[in-house]
Amino acid sequence: MLNYNIKGTGVDVSDELRSYAEKKLQHAEKFLQNDPSARASIELEHQALRDDDKYRAEFTIFASGAVYRAESWSGSMHSAIDLSLGELVNELGRNKKKRLHILRRGAARIKDYVRGWSR
Repeated sequence: MLNYNIKGTGVDVSDELRSYAEKKLQHAEKFLQNDPSARASIELEHQALRDDDKYRAEFTIFASGAVYRAESWSGSMHSAIDLSLGELVNELGRNKKKRLHILRRGAARIKDYVRGWSR
């Protein structure tokens, strides 16, 4: 279970908004299942401008000594959450692929070493 903290600046963090962010965060949580120390910080912000309103969603995840961060601005809070979580999931996926590539490359080197040693 991912520990998280939601902070609202200029916007009331309602139960509906909290549950929406939690539901979307579950998609990113699958990349962090093996890390019990993982925690997330979610900041939601509203800026009232002259012509229109701007909403910002920022997600920061601390896991395994690494920091993953995504931020997006949009015309509605829900779309800002969707955009920033999409960006965050892409970053977590790239990191997972990178770790698997390094692990597999290391395993291949060990196999080659053992094959050469046994001859």
